[in-house]
Amino acid sequence: MITFKPDITFKRADGTYNVRVRIIHNRKALRLSTNIYATDADLTKTGKIKNQKIVEQINTLINKCRAICNDMDYQTISNMSINDLVDTLKNKLTGGDKFRLDFIAFANGEIAQMKKSTGGFYTTAFNALKRYIKRDTLDIAEINKDFLTGFEKFIENDPSQLGAAKRKTPKNTAPKGSSRAVSAYLTNVRAMYNRAMEKYNDDEKGIIRIPYYPFKKFKVKSPPKTRKRALSIDVIQSIIDLPPNRGRFELARDCFLLSFGLIGMNSADLYFAEPDRKGIITYNRQKTKDRRDDNAEMLVRIEPCISELVEKYRDKDGKRMFSFYRQYSNFKSLNISINKGLKTIGEELGIDDLEYYAARHSWATIARSAAVGIDKATVHEALNHVDEKMKITDIYIDRDWSVIWDANRKVLNLFDWHV
Repeated sequence: MITFKPDITFKRADGTYNVRVRIIHNRKALRLSTNIYATDADLTKTGKIKNQKIVEQINTLINKCRAICNDMDYQTISNMSINDLVDTLKNKLTGGDKFRLDFIAFANGEIAQMKKSTGGFYTTAFNALKRYIKRDTLDIAEINKDFLTGFEKFIENDPSQLGAAKRKTPKNTAPKGSSRAVSAYLTNVRAMYNRAMEKYNDDEKGIIRIPYYPFKKFKVKSPPKTRKRALSIDVIQSIIDLPPNRGRFELARDCFLLSFGLIGMNSADLYFAEPDRKGIITYNRQKTKDRRDDNAEMLVRIEPCISELVEKYRDKDGKRMFSFYRQYSNFKSLNISINKGLKTIGEELGIDDLEYYAARHSWATIARSAAVGIDKATVHEALNHVDEKMKITDIYIDRDWSVIWDANRKVLNLFDWHV
């Protein structure tokens, strides 16, 4: 049982008394300060309040406290400490139900604490949000189902998204390039909204500053399925069989085969990889190293069939594994050059929209095929992915790289290498 009583026990230096509410809960007492003050003239000789206006003010406050407690269930109040109860009362009395939060400013603060790669995704999403509302501030209370629906439509028609889509879309066909952005941006906004609720709500104390969750009614669309980019064994062989050529064409072919022969190594990793040791390249996958406890470490053995390709592009000074950094200022420039060359190769071989990433997809697909028969778990590990279900188990198991290397050798043995 909770009791509330006016309390005047301490005289301030200016001769006034702060009229407080003495709260007793679970046999413990705590005093709640108020904005009500009294003087000696307002009190009787025994220290009781005789000023009727002050009596009405403090009784009104006590009645509000009782009403707040009446709105909470018995179990919640029983489990509350006296400190938690007073915190809850303070929150409710000071307008906790009228909580204001600048969602943009909150997001900026959270992004500043993220790793650069992760924060970049959120920054892009919130830049789109600011373009939608045409301002830099947004009260979290403004976000509801209609708001999110409007934002979704805005992303679908955002010029920054449609530009790339239009360039890739045939005439008289509606652009479809923004569907992935719709899912990604709204997923990031939802994640940030969840962070705000976690920070400012406390269910155990009954403090709910953000009571409304718009994502119950508004469902974020699933991202579009990744286009299948795997190539058949015959098509990979046709790339191997291409005659030598100078310039971008040859670079594209060689880098594609390097990626395939090194278990889907991407252009960023080719660019930054350090020199091998005894025929083994050790690198941290650029795409995910900042998001992984193991820094996405990968060890790949150089198989004899691709050793000539490796030597062709080896950095003679030994600063890095490959010399690409000497010709290109960054890995993005290298990747652009590779993909431009692959477009030419694709046209010659009749492969629609051939891209560099197809090497990685193709390795995984061929490894799982009946021709090789590598189990899915090994393919998953070879691609340096993380299995969420196996995270705890992985702590206790050292990775056996030879299993992955043997799988790669089986894949590469399917081909006639004469590069």
